[in-house]
Amino acid sequence: MPQANTLPPRPAAPAVPAAPVGTAGSSGADGAVDQIQASLQIVARSISQVRVHERVLQSARVRLDRAGAAALYKLYAHGDALRVTALAEMLDVDAPTVTRKIQQLERDGLVVRHADPDDGRASRISLTPAGRRTLERVLKARRAWLDRLLEGWDDEDLARFGSLLGRFSASLERDMEDARGS
Repeated sequence: MPQANTLPPRPAAPAVPAAPVGTAGSSGADGAVDQIQASLQIVARSISQVRVHERVLQSARVRLDRAGAAALYKLYAHGDALRVTALAEMLDVDAPTVTRKIQQLERDGLVVRHADPDDGRASRISLTPAGRRTLERVLKARRAWLDRLLEGWDDEDLARFGSLLGRFSASLERDMEDARGS
């Protein structure tokens, strides 16, 4: 939902990148896929930049690295305490890496370990109230960043883009799951 804008209008966004050189003559679906590929390169490069993450965290007034933010988000989205192995699988990293990150987040008071009732040798990790507040601040700052990027888009374009991007991300998740199962 668009919010009231108190900022001055921003200049128009640059046009979507053209299909890469060497695809001249592409038309219809081929041209569209070439344009999607070029656009995804820009999106992936931009979203994965440390500067973007740092700007969002600075806006949220939070000191947290990307790995910590990703772990907190998975715990938040899951809504229940997770074992380290399950969290590692969700983050697509090995368990020792997650264990080290959880130890840091635990020292920072953002997560807490509980004994696993099903297996006394294992523990489950959950967000503390401070961890939940921290992540909610990050999510709010990220939402403000997206609102700025999408400023000027009408409701119909936003709805269509959201629907198509959701459909694409579902296909991407299925493909990633298939790759893990192979």
